[in-house]
Amino acid sequence: MLPGKKHTGRPRAVGPAELATLRRLVAEGTSVTEAARTLKIGRSIAYAALSGLSGDDR
Repeated sequence: MLPGKKHTGRPRAVGPAELATLRRLVAEGTSVTEAARTLKIGRSIAYAALSGLSGDDR
């Protein structure tokens, strides 16, 4: 993002706290589907967050 430019667009579905919780749940043996259901996020969003995909590279 350019300096002085305000971020526009859709807000992220998974913030840093949710990502940490998601990683912890998966590390404890919970399936990604069940962890996503617990956090009330989509399964595809959970997989994308775990793989490190984000919109920052645009």
